[in-house]
Amino acid sequence: MAVDAVKRGWRRLAGDPLTAATTFLFLALTAWLGPYLVQWFFVSAIWEATGPDACAAPGAGACWAFLREKWALILFGAFPHEMMWRPALGTALVILALGWLGWRRWPLRESAFVMFGAFIALVALLDGRPLGLEQVATVRWHGVAIVALLGVFGLAAGIPLGVALAIARRDGPPLVRILCATLIEGLRAIPLVTVLFFAVFVLPLLAPPGRSPDAVVATLIMLIIFHAAYVAEDMRGGLRAVGDGQRDASDSLGLRYLDRLRRVELPQAVCVALPALTNTIIGGFKDTSLVALVGVFDLVATTRMAYSDAAWQRYALEGLLAVGAIYLIVCWLVARHCRTLETELSQWRKR
Repeated sequence: MAVDAVKRGWRRLAGDPLTAATTFLFLALTAWLGPYLVQWFFVSAIWEATGPDACAAPGAGACWAFLREKWALILFGAFPHEMMWRPALGTALVILALGWLGWRRWPLRESAFVMFGAFIALVALLDGRPLGLEQVATVRWHGVAIVALLGVFGLAAGIPLGVALAIARRDGPPLVRILCATLIEGLRAIPLVTVLFFAVFVLPLLAPPGRSPDAVVATLIMLIIFHAAYVAEDMRGGLRAVGDGQRDASDSLGLRYLDRLRRVELPQAVCVALPALTNTIIGGFKDTSLVALVGVFDLVATTRMAYSDAAWQRYALEGLLAVGAIYLIVCWLVARHCRTLETELSQWRKR
């Protein structure tokens, strides 16, 4: 039995010459780099230090003491130190909301109420005035709070807007279909950086005097619209895959238009479009880091602030690796949950 298992495993790893060569190169690269990476990451790493000089000792590996020294700046940026519990609590509420919805498999009504409540709580904690706390200007909303606000809620609001755009583009009056198609195709043809520059630098020039939109608010609105364009195209493909037969069968049963969408077409369209939607969600979340180019301080920007200290400049890699690990974990969790949801929806369609 053991010999058969080894043979089956070997056939999977080396089913053809190309696969065998790729497997061999990967194993050789792992054997060559593995000891050096382990040595740098763990064995020779500096975990605690009284200053940057300890990390500069001969033979020292990764300087994780940099993260211990600058963790507050990386996570919260220039948010007032005595008030850092507010973005920490708000971000924790967002994470708890996402975890609970993931466990509940994201039912529509609960998702809307829970995400809206988490959004209101986060904004209230960051601003302070709704809770009777001292106000903190949006220019000091940095780090994980900005990632939660723009990355999570930009996508959470962009998904239903994208579904509405897809439906309007398919079933709306001719003028509405033309406008939706123009908006979707136009946004998909423009780089996100251009959209962000328009929101932060051009839009204030077009606004009436004294009514210039806040940079964070303008960025959030443009991210919602931008993500909605990609979601709309994913959902349009899902709706087209449902077929006219489903619509005819619904009409023959006397279902109204909204009931047909909610009970027949949208559930099946989501099943088809879920892999593409997953890719859009992950890509949109990672693209949030581009807001640093327009002066909105997300995790990447606060990490740059941390290693701009002349004494710690040489340890920028450790900070960027930590931020990359955060994005990796979040994207992996999203992908894993979507795969589970895709399996459940596929089984539901077969029943």
